[in-house]
Amino acid sequence: MKLIVYVYVSMIVLGVQAWPNVKRSFELYPNVVALPYTEHKISDCMHVTSEPGDYVFKKSATSSPQSQLPTFNLNRETTLLELEAAAAAADPAAVAAAAAAVATDATVCGLYVIGEPDTLVEITMKHYDVNCESGGLMAFVDGWELNGEYFPGVQDHHRTLEDRVYEFCNNNKQWPRISNKKFFRSSQNAALLQYRIPKHGSFVANVRFHKITQPCNVLVQNTAAVYKISNYGHPRNCTLSAIFPAAISLGNLRIGGKSVRNQAKVNYDCQSNEDRLEIGGSAGLDSAGLELASAVCGQSGELGPEQAIYCEVTSVRLVSTGRYQNQATVIVRKADVEDLDIATLMCAL
Repeated sequence: MKLIVYVYVSMIVLGVQAWPNVKRSFELYPNVVALPYTEHKISDCMHVTSEPGDYVFKKSATSSPQSQLPTFNLNRETTLLELEAAAAAADPAAVAAAAAAVATDATVCGLYVIGEPDTLVEITMKHYDVNCESGGLMAFVDGWELNGEYFPGVQDHHRTLEDRVYEFCNNNKQWPRISNKKFFRSSQNAALLQYRIPKHGSFVANVRFHKITQPCNVLVQNTAAVYKISNYGHPRNCTLSAIFPAAISLGNLRIGGKSVRNQAKVNYDCQSNEDRLEIGGSAGLDSAGLELASAVCGQSGELGPEQAIYCEVTSVRLVSTGRYQNQATVIVRKADVEDLDIATLMCAL
């Protein structure tokens, strides 16, 4: 019995002696610095950002306009007849305020994210409390949406619109409860998180950006910058869009086959060519409504002349069959009054 006890104690001692070596294994990377944590409060209904970090929105019942309404019940589906009936038992001014509050509470807002041209956007929903039963709804959009129009245009994106928009909310009746953490990635440097929270709710969305090697569609965030647009040999259309009137000039142009590139000068009238670079503008985001100022093809290593596009959205759209390696350098700057003499297109602003 004594011998057995002695061996047992020795094993414990050996085990204790081994722990310092295990602890030292956690010091393989002693100089690693944790990434800084950045939190942004969303206060505007249309919040545009190009910064990574957590974006926090919270709407409480006490801060909601509905908390100060008359005692009769109003919801998102309240009809005009119900409002008139309520007016008989309440102050008409209070009813008008109630109707205005209901309309405001049903407003769809958005977190508009835009990154560098060679990035895509990653949004992780770390938390969201948006009740389906009260009319709450959230949606991730692969691109931007404004007034029913999308960037990139529906006809130019490799995904259908149904696949680009993902709607979600909390179903509090569902059991067992499912984790509400969600993960999304865009196909270009622009993404949108839409939300409608009629009563109360909150969410925390983490935004990150990832580099890509072959950007296609690019939403311009700088008023003066140089961009490269290319199909990289793929049969696809790529659009560069700026949400302002812009002056455009081209350089390092190589668009079309050898017969087109061997011409004496760059051709600015290539509407009939299958491979071409379209320059124009529109009132909305979708390039389907593009008013054409010029269609360019050919080859040149020199910087071309500027042309000013006076439209709400200025776009440069590369149309490619995939038979050729098309590319161009596009220099964009904001157009002002002094650029009227180089204007090639003026939309109804």
